[in-house]
Amino acid sequence: MANKQAYTIKQGEALAKQYCVEQERCQKEVFSKLISWGMNFDEADQVIASLISEGFINEQRYAKIYAKSKFNQNKWGRIKIRYSLKQKGISGNCIETGLKEIDQKDYNKLCKALALKKLNSLRAEKILSKKQKTIAFLNSKGFEFEVINNILEEILNE
Repeated sequence: MANKQAYTIKQGEALAKQYCVEQERCQKEVFSKLISWGMNFDEADQVIASLISEGFINEQRYAKIYAKSKFNQNKWGRIKIRYSLKQKGISGNCIETGLKEIDQKDYNKLCKALALKKLNSLRAEKILSKKQKTIAFLNSKGFEFEVINNILEEILNE
């Protein structure tokens, strides 16, 4: 088994800065990376504090970018985004700020598009069954039940 190289605080900080420059990172990701590089908890905390003070780590900025990208690329709803950000150790205030980046009109539009696609993929089934399966699908994508219900009513009344 190969020994891990233990980095000094200066080396760890330089590596962590490069790691943060590659893409937006949260504190938990950077901390885990520092530990994997062989730093102890106190040294990793010092590096994190330095990165925050220099603007390399910003949880609010991270939450905004994360929420927008998961909504646009993965087509996730707010519930799934909120849960994922909580798993990453992001504070409630930062999560709510990030979720505000999602425009309500775009949110409803995406939910409707996903609902239509799902409804059209379900062939030769009763409308109640189609509706239940569509609700379950949109729920798994992280959309709120109220939004799903309103969208389905709109679609079925057209």
